[in-house]
Amino acid sequence: MMDIRKIAVVGGFAVAAALTSAPLASADDLTTTVDSEIASLNSLFDSEAVIAGDGSDVVPGTTGVLDTIPLADAPDAAPLTTLDYELYGPFASLLIGVDNTVSGAPYLDPDPGAQDVANGALAEFDDAYNALVYGLNDTALIPATDLVSPVDILTDTGGGITTEAGLFANFLDTGLSDLLSIINVSFD
Repeated sequence: MMDIRKIAVVGGFAVAAALTSAPLASADDLTTTVDSEIASLNSLFDSEAVIAGDGSDVVPGTTGVLDTIPLADAPDAAPLTTLDYELYGPFASLLIGVDNTVSGAPYLDPDPGAQDVANGALAEFDDAYNALVYGLNDTALIPATDLVSPVDILTDTGGGITTEAGLFANFLDTGLSDLLSIINVSFD
């Protein structure tokens, strides 16, 4: 009886390992993963814009391109709008003119869009995942096409990070800083 349980446990681990590493087989081309991540961010962003009464102002991106909205609907300066508070959290007004402590990018995006959902944390977490998956299967630096927000490599790292582990850590740290800023906590 004990042997059957051991076999079941080992079999369960084998199935879990196979399922979790399945995306690694295609890590050199994360296009479908990135497109799915972008579609999810676009959906969340579009919902927030509709709730704020700005749904008709959303400029939809094509497949694999983030939706945007005019700066007037989510300004990066006072007076802020309902959409600003949905994107950046209840303390959005405290983020005016404040830069992310990790990336140095302003918390309130001068080019608002789906990349700003949860103050940009979700896009950063997606890019951290993508860098990790890519790095597990390739020694080269992840191409910008395999990131949700390709500008992040330059913005977040200043070009000084040259490994996937470094990119993963940077995207994760930036995402945590973005997320904590929603509740007005500094991540230093």
